[in-house]
Amino acid sequence: RRGEVSQGHFRHAAIKPAAAGKFEAAGKLAIKGITRDVVAPVSFKAEGGQQVFEGVLPIKRLAFNIGEGEWKDTSTVADDVQIRFRIVTAKK
Repeated sequence: RRGEVSQGHFRHAAIKPAAAGKFEAAGKLAIKGITRDVVAPVSFKAEGGQQVFEGVLPIKRLAFNIGEGEWKDTSTVADDVQIRFRIVTAKK
């Protein structure tokens, strides 16, 4: 299945302040049945009555067995990849 990424899950265990408007969310990231402890830097801002959380989580894709066959070659697709996320709360 070329180009297909399987579903992943992140379960946070702790969120702690890092700097003004910045936090670190520590937890477990599971992709393709492999679970790893990770720390994701997260920013927070209020926007139009909503709460917005954004961050970038760098991972090693081969640690989660992402890429098989010719896609395992890191000269084709780097092992270091970034998961970018944006979470917006619903307005009350």
